[in-house]
Amino acid sequence: MSEEKLINNETPAPGEGNVLAGFVLLEDANMDWLRFKKILKEDWDIAFDDEVKENAVVFQSDEMMVALSLLPNPVPNDEAVEAAKRNILWKDGADITSKHKAHLIVAVMNKFDAVDQQVLFAKVTSSLLKLDNAIAVYKSPTVYEKQFYIDFAMSIKKGEYPMPIFVYVGMYLDKSGVCAFTSGMRYFGKQEIEIIGSQAKPEQVLSFMYSISEYLLVEDIELKDGETIGFTEDQKLPIEISKGVSLDGDTVKIGF
Repeated sequence: MSEEKLINNETPAPGEGNVLAGFVLLEDANMDWLRFKKILKEDWDIAFDDEVKENAVVFQSDEMMVALSLLPNPVPNDEAVEAAKRNILWKDGADITSKHKAHLIVAVMNKFDAVDQQVLFAKVTSSLLKLDNAIAVYKSPTVYEKQFYIDFAMSIKKGEYPMPIFVYVGMYLDKSGVCAFTSGMRYFGKQEIEIIGSQAKPEQVLSFMYSISEYLLVEDIELKDGETIGFTEDQKLPIEISKGVSLDGDTVKIGF
């Protein structure tokens, strides 16, 4: 898959292909492959003996193929900088992202399970981010600060789904209230979720979006139009499936 397709978020959904890709942003074009291999082994017990050729390597783990390639230039067309502006949890993200001078393409190719693929991507990427010159990871549609990503990736050791690095949640205000939407549920074979005009606090909406996304993945549940959902006996939130407000195609809208 070309870098242009990766940058433009043409990572296919299940059934359309098997590549999950992103970019680790670097302060310079140096890549310490030996240190990365040491960190990967220490953190996740993943080892490979494949030869690094021209600052690129391909290896297998958990019946999936991982491809890493160093490019000695920033992500083209300020794509990463623009994506960083979408990270509502990283105030200085765009400024810090603009300082990257090189990037590593990280691609995980998988024929089986989307969750396993996301987990392996998070493991490899978090180990790359521990390199001294790594500053962030661009995983469309946003850029994650390195320590934020590492901390959530490490929660995999506890058997948890690190939803904030699996699924992006965008938020905005309009005259009706707080609005939010997911980007990434489609990758797991689920419809994207929207909340429109909530009167709850933004942090409550954000927390709910991550909680409901995790619930749908863990329990493998499909929400249906006209039903309700809630996390308590008294909570009955209405569900509507209709044309997306912030996203293309139909989305699941939850009245929160």
